[in-house]
Amino acid sequence: MKTIYLLTEKGWAPFDFDLEETKLELSKRGISIGDDASIGYRASIGYDASIGNGASIGDDASIGNGASIGNGASIGDGASIGDHASIGYRASIGDDASIGYRASIGDDASIGDDASIGDHASIIKSILISGTKHIVNWYGTGVINIGCHCKKISWWKKNYKMIGAKESYSESEIVEYYGYIKICESMQKSVDNLK
Repeated sequence: MKTIYLLTEKGWAPFDFDLEETKLELSKRGISIGDDASIGYRASIGYDASIGNGASIGDDASIGNGASIGNGASIGDGASIGDHASIGYRASIGDDASIGYRASIGDDASIGDDASIGDHASIIKSILISGTKHIVNWYGTGVINIGCHCKKISWWKKNYKMIGAKESYSESEIVEYYGYIKICESMQKSVDNLK
């Protein structure tokens, strides 16, 4: 039996996902679950929530009242999506991540495991830059991935020359990647100002 949890007058209560009475209960609550969507064990879904076609909700995940999960989005095990939050098409939210009240995560964005995005935050898209030597990724969490190195922006600003030398970057490549770090820092400031 696949069980989902719905809010009742007495708190969260279990419902067998495959029963017709559960489908009626979902309808009464304004909850829509798209075609081919999968709902994990013990997942909880709030009133007026919408889960898109082909979306995947992990075990023990929590979807808040009025939250919207886009088509093809993936919500990890134990993740929490706040009331009225919006998760874009094909976005990926990691295990045990927390997305705040009315936060907005854009299409194709990826939020890592255990990440926390505050109330009213807006993560429109991530940045992916194909540099001369390595790929640069930024997801709005204060961290930049360059090649196989994943560090906070402040760390990159202090250590970019050392890592560049260690990775056999030329002087011009070190300057190139510092420019990417500055772009990510600027975007992070924009995100932080929305919190």
